This record gives sequence, structure tokens and C-alpha cells, in this order.
Amino acid sequence: MRSPALLLPVLLLLGCRPADDTPSYPDVTTYDFEAAEPWFECPDADDFPDEVTIATVYDAATQDFGDPNTRDLEALTDLPTGDWKQIGLWFQLECPDAAGGCDDWDRAGSLQVALDADAAPGERQWAELARHVTPYDRGMCQYIDVTPMASLLQGNTLFTSHIDTWVSPGWLVTAKLVYTPGEPADTEVINIWGHRSITVGNTAPEGNVDSQVDPVTVSIPADARRVRAHLITTGHGFGHSGNCAEFCGMQHDLIVNGEAHSWSGWRDDCDQNPVSPQGGTWTYARNGWCPGSISVGKVMNILESVTPGEDAMIDFDIRLGNGAEYNNAQPVDGAPFTRVSLKLFIER
Repeated sequence: MRSPALLLPVLLLLGCRPADDTPSYPDVTTYDFEAAEPWFECPDADDFPDEVTIATVYDAATQDFGDPNTRDLEALTDLPTGDWKQIGLWFQLECPDAAGGCDDWDRAGSLQVALDADAAPGERQWAELARHVTPYDRGMCQYIDVTPMASLLQGNTLFTSHIDTWVSPGWLVTAKLVYTPGEPADTEVINIWGHRSITVGNTAPEGNVDSQVDPVTVSIPADARRVRAHLITTGHGFGHSGNCAEFCGMQHDLIVNGEAHSWSGWRDDCDQNPVSPQGGTWTYARNGWCPGSISVGKVMNILESVTPGEDAMIDFDIRLGNGAEYNNAQPVDGAPFTRVSLKLFIER
């Protein structure tokens, strides 16, 4: 019998690797995000396994409309590289002054990651990592799954946090990424639209939804075995016809090669939010969000609407919940609008 030392060159010559050269991963239990939905309250940080790696993006960073204006706040972070079977985002808002509180109103916010950090500031492309709406004058902490974004969350990475606040004090923002080691999924992220706004209610050809959305052509890899679309939508503005787009149900149509994948996103459980009590109208049902929570959106399986190895055409439309085009016949100051982002997760 040949010795292992003599067999090794032969195995390598044949393109084989000894069994003991296969990557080995620690046996670490992943966090159960499904059990935490729909509110995704932060767990006890001391309960994370010792094997996880935690990277801080923002640490109680001030975001307000003060001097300086930090409604938009960038952070360049050196993230850990390696094999990760799960990545969680810990997102926390705190009041700067316990006595004076924080912003009295519910404000839309977004955490995004740059696809091209080396580009000029005005030319960068951003993928949305998380959408949230602040509570009325109190803090919140939520922990969500961002594992499909793993390819964008390694090495030197640029982030931007936006909160649509117009007062000071506003908020103290903390964002951390929790990396659990293990065999990773081979997932490519294709960013279709970063965080953007679409006006609704204007039926004129030059101002309707169709005029604001250009179809996008995407090449689907030939070896794709799973194709999912992650759509995030939140409706804003009230006092218009039907109290749209905040307090009315709307239909969001992701159209892939002519086939519509529809999602409402209506939240009728805001009164059950554990981030309570709040001021204002926090208990009211809303279009895609509740005050004091992260809006995780909808992940849709679109594999049957595409053909691996061919291009796919992606379009988008927003209508009323009954499928009719929304006509805002009662305009008030400001137009109703929907904040949208869309990305594809391609698994091989």
C-alpha cells in the first residue's frame, strides 16, 4: 500500500484534495429571525454565541437637523471578511436627552450600503440595507436578517444613514452587524433601485407612476438556481383622496417579463407594536409601515418568471388596493408618494 505522503502529489495532480483539506466550520446556532417577526425586537446582546464577530457601523451617532446638519450621515467601516452563514443587523435609536426626549414625530429613515464607494459623492450607487420609521419621541431597537447581502458586507465598506427629521434634538443611531461563521450561500446581489421616491395620484401621462419608472433589463446568470426579488415600499402623505399614500391600502406590482408579482404591505397591527406607548397616531394602520419599526418589505420568488442564461425585463407599478389607478382628486400641500427600493438575490 502506498503511503499518504506518496498519494498526496497524485491527488493534487488529478485536481483532488484530501478530505482533511475541506473547510471546517464551528457548530454555531443561528438566530431564529422567523420567531422574532413581525417586530424583530433586539435580543439580549449577552446571548450571542462567543463565536460571532460584531462590527460597529454607528455608535450612538447624532442624527438631527442641527448644526451641523446630520440628517444624512456616512460611515466608512472595515468589516470582517470570511465565511458567514448568517449576518444580522442590530439597529437602535435612542433619545439624546432623557429629560428632553427626542424628535416628537415619526420620521422615515433608511440605512444603505455603497456599491461603488470610490465614486464621487454625487455619483455613488446605494443598496438599501434597512428601511425604518422612527417612533414618536422614544427609542427602539430591532434586529433583522441581512444575510443575503453578505457579499456587500465585507472589507472596507461605506454606509449612509438617513432620517427625515427637521428638528434638534433628533436621534442617537447605533448600527451593528453580527456575523455568525459557517458555510456561506453563493448569493449575488443585483441592485435595481436604491432608496427612491415615486409620486402617486397623478394620472397625467407626464406625471403618473409609469412616467417615473423606466423598465430595467437584467442578465440572469445561466447557473442561477434561485432568483428572489426584495421589494421595500412605504407610503407617505395624508389628507389627499383616500388619505393616501399613508393611510390607504395600495397594490405594488413587480412585473417580471410581463408577469405581475403583487404585494400590498398593509400593516393593520401597529397597535400591537411593543415599542409603546407612543404619542401621535402610532396605533393607526398604515401603508407598509408602523411608527417605531423596521419595514422589512417582501422577498418574492421570481425564478418561474425568468430564464437562467437570458435577460429579464423588470418593471413596476403602484395602484390602489382594488387594482385601479389612483387619482388624487383632493390634493393638499405636498403630493402623496411611496418610498421604494428593489434588489435581486441570485443564488447559484
